[in-house]
Formats: sequence, structure tokens, C-alpha cells
Amino acid sequence: MSLQTLLKDQLKNNEYLTLEQYMEQALYHPVFGYYMKQHQKIGKKGDFYTSSSVSDVFGEVWASVFVRSIKSHKLDPIVVEFGGGNGNFAKQVIRAWNREEDNELLSYIIVEKSPYHRKLLKEELKNLPVKIFSTLDELMHIFPLFKGIVFANEVLDAFPLRIFQNRGEAWYEKVVGLDQEDDGFEFQYVPTRDPYLIIHLNNLFTSRPIHFDLEVSFQMLEWLEDVYRWINEDALLFFVDYGYKNEQWSMESLKEGSVRGYFHHQIINNPLSHSGEMDITYHVDWDQVEHTASKNNVETIAFHTQGDFLLKEGMLTYLTNSMQTDPFSAEHKRNRAIRSFLFDHTLANGFQVLQQQKNGSVN
Repeated sequence: MSLQTLLKDQLKNNEYLTLEQYMEQALYHPVFGYYMKQHQKIGKKGDFYTSSSVSDVFGEVWASVFVRSIKSHKLDPIVVEFGGGNGNFAKQVIRAWNREEDNELLSYIIVEKSPYHRKLLKEELKNLPVKIFSTLDELMHIFPLFKGIVFANEVLDAFPLRIFQNRGEAWYEKVVGLDQEDDGFEFQYVPTRDPYLIIHLNNLFTSRPIHFDLEVSFQMLEWLEDVYRWINEDALLFFVDYGYKNEQWSMESLKEGSVRGYFHHQIINNPLSHSGEMDITYHVDWDQVEHTASKNNVETIAFHTQGDFLLKEGMLTYLTNSMQTDPFSAEHKRNRAIRSFLFDHTLANGFQVLQQQKNGSVN
């Protein structure tokens, strides 16, 4: 059986699947899900790159950020990374951290849902002091009190989402059905009848163009609620992802939403193609993230493009004057990577860094 067969069987018994249900299967089915399969996803032989796979300097700068943040905010020396991938970032941070002689011993924790990536992490980090968990619940059980740093790079965009459209008189949901002509999958619109959901949508999208496809990941928002409630006063959070805020969501290019696929480093506009064989992603709605934070006594203390953030945190100081004439030398590669992080449109301006902190208890 394939994922396509499984999904088609489900659609024979159901009028449609929500996009959330489709993505849950396409990304996280224990056998057929993209993230759960035993194959390389990150890097040249995969489907996409992450910032930590571009150069070690990314992790070195973040290690410096963590050191200063822990000292200045008097936090416990604990970093929790969600979505550890292949372990590159953890390795970069721990090695950079250990080069600082006066640093406290760092407790580094990774929460990774994919069994394939947990296996990779154990192999890559076997000689480093890293704890690896599979779920947030497991982490919360072992660490019920947390006053450290939460770091999540390209995690928020991996939660399944749903899409809605307001047609003036009523809300409709963009769902997945069978395309009878080519025996594949297609998007359809069905009326939204849940009165509580309608109230929520009216509150959530008050300032958005009503004729646009409007995206919301309830799974992401629920996960954020859990994280915000779990962390203690003064704990810091860093979310790195690509997304939009405020009036940016009114751009005509987003009329049909931002959801898309990545397959062999190519953008696939139809997220229903290559079921289970490609990454499905979307731009994070930072307004929804900040609204959820404010409800849980978590304050946004900084928001930058990734390029501005890395520049502010001193990435230029990692440039080296090299006498090497070989353009492929380690020094030249590193310098090119630094310039890419600071000036390349995708790495510098396509990603944002959201920094948040848990406030004291509300009386």
C-alpha cells in the first residue's frame, strides 16, 4: 500500500479531508509520512537546506547569543532545541560554547519527533552531552520547571494547517477531495458550519482581505500554548522561520495562501502532489504567534530579519583575512557563507527571528 492509496481509501468513506488531515498523513504517517521516512531530507541530496547546513558559523553566532542571554537574564544554562534535524546546529553550539573557558556546563536538549532524525542525532552527537526526547510531553515530565532558552529553527512552519475563505455571507474551508478526471487530489471549498469556529475565524482575521485564502495552524497554536505555559518566569524563546506580519498578508501574491511543497530543492506550488515524498510548508503568521504569546504572559522583546539579527549579534567579526588563493578553501567558504547570511535575499531577508520572554505571574 502507498500513501496515495491510503488517502484515496479514506476519501471513499469521507466527502473530503481537511488540509490539516492531509498534511498529518503526508508528513507524519508512521510509515509513509515524509518526515518519518528513512531518507535524507536536508542538504544537497535532500529537498531543502537549513541555515545550520550552510555553515558552522550560524551555530557559533547562536552559541554566543545563548551565552550572553543566559548570563544577562540569569537563566539556567539549559538550551532546548525543537526539531534537531541532523544535529548540525547542536554540534556547532556545543563546540562553540565549550571554547569559552568561563562558561558553565551547558545542558543541551533536543526534542525531535522523527524516528529517522532521532537516529541521526544519536549517531552525530554520540560523544556530546545531549539529551534527546521525542515529544514535548516527555520533556515536560522530566523537566517540570524550566528557566532556560527555547530555540526552534524552521519548526513552526511544519505543523499541519487549515485554510479558510470568507465569501461575504459565510465562511468556507479549503479541503482536499478526489479529482475524478486524473484520479489525483484537488482542492475544494465546503461551507464552515461550526458556530464556535466561525466566531474564532471572525476574531482571527478581522484585518485580512476576506476573499483571500486565510491560513491557520491550530496545532501550532496549541503547541505554543503548551510551551508558553510550561516555561517559568524569565525564560527566553527564539523562533526562526519565514513568515509575514500585519499588512504583508494583504499582498496579492498571497491571495491563494502561502502553502507549498519542496521537492529536490524545487518549489512545488501544488502541495497535494508527490504525496508523502516532499516537504509541505507555509509562511508563519507572526501575528497569530504574538497574539497567543500575549494571552500567556509572554512578551515579544525583539523581531528582526535574520540578516539584521546576525549582523547585530556580530557575525561580521567571524570574517577572516585569508592569504589562501584557493576559492574553495575553508576560509573562503566561511566568508562566503557569512556574506550570504547577511546579504543574500533568502537567508538574510526571507527568514525572521522572533525573541520572546515569559513575564512574571499575573496576580
